[in-house]
Amino acid sequence: MSARNRSASPWRTTPLVAVAAGAGVFALQPVVVMGTWLATVIGLLAVVTAAVVATRLLSRSRVLPTLLGLAVSIVAMVILFSRTDEGERHLLPTPRALVDLGHLLREGVDYAATTVAPADVTAPLQALICACLLLLFLAAEHIAVSWRGAASAGLVLMLPWLPAAVFQQRVPLVWLVVALGAWLLTLAASRRGDPASPPGTAGGAVAATAASLGLALLVVPSALGGNGWGVIPRIDAPSALDGTTRLNLDLDLRTSLTTNSTAPALVYTADGSRPEVFRLYALGAFDGVSWVRDEPDPDALTDTEGVLWPVGIDEASPTSATYTIDAVGLAETNLPLPAAPRTVDVDGDWGYDASLDEVVGDDESTLSATYTVTADTGYLTADRLLASPAEAGGEGDAGLSAAYLELPPAMDSARVSDLAHSLTEEATSRFAQAVMLQDYLRDPSEFDYDTSVSPTTGDTVSSFLDSRAGYCVQFATTMVMMARTLEIPARLAVGFLPGSAGDGDTFIVQGGDAHAWPELWFPEVGWVRFEPTPSVQTGSAPRYSSNGANVTPAVPDSQAQQPTIAPQQPERPDTGDAPATGGTTSTETGPSWWWAAVAVVVLGVAGAAVAMWRGRRGQVAAPLAAPEHAWESLREALPAEARWPRSLTPREAGEHVAAALAAQGVELNGPDREALTSLASAVESHRYSPTGCDVEPAHLDAWARQVADAATSVTARA
Repeated sequence: MSARNRSASPWRTTPLVAVAAGAGVFALQPVVVMGTWLATVIGLLAVVTAAVVATRLLSRSRVLPTLLGLAVSIVAMVILFSRTDEGERHLLPTPRALVDLGHLLREGVDYAATTVAPADVTAPLQALICACLLLLFLAAEHIAVSWRGAASAGLVLMLPWLPAAVFQQRVPLVWLVVALGAWLLTLAASRRGDPASPPGTAGGAVAATAASLGLALLVVPSALGGNGWGVIPRIDAPSALDGTTRLNLDLDLRTSLTTNSTAPALVYTADGSRPEVFRLYALGAFDGVSWVRDEPDPDALTDTEGVLWPVGIDEASPTSATYTIDAVGLAETNLPLPAAPRTVDVDGDWGYDASLDEVVGDDESTLSATYTVTADTGYLTADRLLASPAEAGGEGDAGLSAAYLELPPAMDSARVSDLAHSLTEEATSRFAQAVMLQDYLRDPSEFDYDTSVSPTTGDTVSSFLDSRAGYCVQFATTMVMMARTLEIPARLAVGFLPGSAGDGDTFIVQGGDAHAWPELWFPEVGWVRFEPTPSVQTGSAPRYSSNGANVTPAVPDSQAQQPTIAPQQPERPDTGDAPATGGTTSTETGPSWWWAAVAVVVLGVAGAAVAMWRGRRGQVAAPLAAPEHAWESLREALPAEARWPRSLTPREAGEHVAAALAAQGVELNGPDREALTSLASAVESHRYSPTGCDVEPAHLDAWARQVADAATSVTARA
């Protein structure tokens, strides 16, 4: 075994590896519900880390600390998680306890494979997370400390973050920085080798460092931009991981609504026209970047009997459609419903919140719900919306949440208001204002539909108006904010587009059909959907708001005015710093995530280079300790054939010297051989013992001279 391999990185490197591994737990945030279980996981990691550190302080072995850490991990896992069939705790790692622990871990694997994200952390899943974390830590620690491969250990430490990057889930930036920082410190510490050790070849370390930093570069955008960063192509999750669909309601305009999941969410048949959307949730609070869902009030829930709509309906229109819907893979607490007055026939415990227009369940019942909906598809018409007594701040808006008129402080409200007013200056009704806003945003000469954009500022609406490209959440949010500046109560709704044709007379809604749109309030009518997202994604706008819709009130026949006027497209107003042409042209709205990613790489390379330079400088310039000085002076004094290769341990070097001199015909006598053995033992203690070497320098030098004199006399006789 070489001295360089045996001279492992300091034990202080082990806690750094533990910090990097522990931070990797937070890479699970997109897929599990964080909670108190984290304390158990981190506590277990701390216990195993302490065991490994203690073993490294007491032993020179490369393997023993890892094996002991593995043994402590198994014992702790058995005590914490292993249970008998009767629920009794195992206190010792008996064969039966290990079998029960294996069964629990298998349950954790099954639960992880069949449960949709974000999943509640059950005991089997917690045990699985602990097992994976401890194995990852022990592997990375063994590579970094036992084999001085801190650069390669970075590849292991980045593994927990890789799924989030591949499937474009957003991860917490703070913990990603902690993981990267701990690894870079590990890399620096590993280069601080023994002063007597010769500089090693840096090529392997540089290659491993570059690979680890490249992996970090892949992960960084997941923390900064998530799904919308637009550089890594979106991919479909494997069917084993993508069997169900849950909408990402943490709607951040720097990310897209959902990945392009092909997992079926709904399968339905339609007796009549297909629905334009399936509505699930309402969101009212917006901070300039992200939306927050409006939570249903349990005390306000009513039963699901009769017509479900935010306002009372005196009589239904003669036009209706019936849908039989099977929620085959939808993990939501609400029923997806058409955005029109409807009746619902569904089994189970469901309640209706009229203010949110949501049918709410007490659990994720939609995973297996089959229900029938009859929708009044003729209820929303241009004439009805024109007849709505909708005055800004009028009595018809009373009773609504104030959040539906709030503007976020981070947004340039003056700019958005000026734009909205200039677009609607010729409108004579709330409906006309809504249609003009919708048609402006849907105009392909003004805006492009693009899921790859990633605004980085705290005012994403202004960023969208600058870049003039975005996806449904950005189009819908911008229309909501414009409507609010016109004192029209507005909010965001989330659900699905109607999907595509399946086998026979069925239609299939996939996870990738997730969609967001604005809803504007019309007194005596209810919340009304509009569609500002371009037709390339959504198809036609709602029938009642299409370009041919009436946007001025009907007048009596006695008046000589034309009863209908199509909305006019206003000339494009000044939008500040926006470019003079539409399309994908964009302006700089803030530092791109690329700058942050490049900064991480540059700092990492610089840190590694400085660490290597300091290590080499220290190896060349630092004064040698007394045992090393005596050992090196002996080597220089020996004949060439007796000088040991530097790759040998002190004990192996002593045997090499004795054998080489014996080959010259003379055996070292008893005192000379004892001096060589004593000096080798002193150097070995200096290098490997926690207490170091306590032999006086004078004795060390005397032993070196005695062996050198003996070797010289042998040479002279030869």
